[in-house]
Amino acid sequence: MKSFKFGLTWLFIIIFSLPSLAQNRYKVNIKLQGLNDSLIMMASYIGDKQFVVDTAYADKQFNYRFEGDSLLPEGMYIIAGRNKTKLFDFIVSGKQNITITGDKTNLPLSLKSKNDDENKILFEYVAFLSDKQKQMARLQGLKKKFKDGSDSLKVVENQVDLLNEDVERYIKGVINSHYGKFIAVFLKSMQQPDVPEAPALLNGRNDSLFAFHQYKKHYWDNIDLSDDRVIRTPVLHSKVEQYLTKLTSPAPDSIIVSIDRLFALAKGNRETFKYLVWYLTIKYESSEIMGYDAVFVHIVDKYYDDPKMAWMNPTVKGNLVKRANTLRPILIGKIAPEMILLDTLQKPVSLHAIAKEYTIIYFWDPECGHCKKESPILVDFYNNFKDEYNFEVYAICMDTSWKNMKAYILKNRMNWINVNGYYSMTPDFRELYDVHTSPVMYMLDENKKIIAKRVLTDQMKAILEKLHQEHK
Repeated sequence: MKSFKFGLTWLFIIIFSLPSLAQNRYKVNIKLQGLNDSLIMMASYIGDKQFVVDTAYADKQFNYRFEGDSLLPEGMYIIAGRNKTKLFDFIVSGKQNITITGDKTNLPLSLKSKNDDENKILFEYVAFLSDKQKQMARLQGLKKKFKDGSDSLKVVENQVDLLNEDVERYIKGVINSHYGKFIAVFLKSMQQPDVPEAPALLNGRNDSLFAFHQYKKHYWDNIDLSDDRVIRTPVLHSKVEQYLTKLTSPAPDSIIVSIDRLFALAKGNRETFKYLVWYLTIKYESSEIMGYDAVFVHIVDKYYDDPKMAWMNPTVKGNLVKRANTLRPILIGKIAPEMILLDTLQKPVSLHAIAKEYTIIYFWDPECGHCKKESPILVDFYNNFKDEYNFEVYAICMDTSWKNMKAYILKNRMNWINVNGYYSMTPDFRELYDVHTSPVMYMLDENKKIIAKRVLTDQMKAILEKLHQEHK
């Protein structure tokens, strides 16, 4: 059995609190032979998280009853033991008067449901699939015994095809017979989309990328994102992740297009909107991949003014908007904010006045351990390649002490432009460039447009080498 942790964070409780949907009550009765825990828990799926909804205590016969004054949001739920070990999944839908029985030693195959057709169908589906998986394992074992091209192998392969067709027919039968019910929505969400066959090109060959593009185009055909019941399943999160990481180019602009498509497919559903906004905000605001902060800023700019954002705590929302405002001027492709700082002779030096094809901004601190390792590497790179790649370093000391700054520069032979961040004719460098730790580097082109950031010397070297080769 699978053991898992419940994510009872206050933030998700605020976001995905279970609303009162009707005056009806939910009742879930559980009786498992061999289960004698003093209590069990019921939890709900929200994306890739699970949250405890209710707790039931055993009576003298070890029957467990969950009940509440209003209906639960429809979806897939979990029954877990006292130690948070998952026992089984089940469906909450319809009238929500559910009785489930079974044997703890044979889960989930022993499960039975009374007064609830959808769980009856679910448990029958699980048993059917288990039996077919055993048959498939036997056939796969037989395939290994026969030589390629042999008649015996062809017979086994035909049996495999028939078995797959039987499973597909069974699932389609359930989906078609129970259209609109959660069980049909859930089973359909797990099906792969139908991809048309690639048309032959003029040279007689098929387009090798046709299948990929069609798969991506039809990827969401079997999942209705405007139906928030799919959020409360273990399926949706992995689908979103695959769509964004496997089917979408890693370029920020491409990710933004895919994200906007997800919101469009949600068709204004408030619960899906909540899930997408919060999950994608966390994913891209905290990403360490260069350039992905642009995705976070896009999410804030496009969706945070939506009236459907009323669910978010105003303080949390305000902090995220403030964060986006900080990042927006220093996204890749933006003109780097001007800095006019004093050099070691206490003369002002303008960042934008540097007349080089490339400029590396290097934020460092004399007491920073990582800087002590990075500075010699950058010095070596600068001495060997500054002329070949036509670049300059604008090194900003993050210590107010001129003495400490000059001693460090002398010790490390930093013969580039050295300035102190705290003696400035322009706004605070820390806020301008979102620099609160060190070392941090930015790379600018000749027009002072940001082309790389928050990568260190080795990565900067690789980027400059590539740019140099492209410009030859």
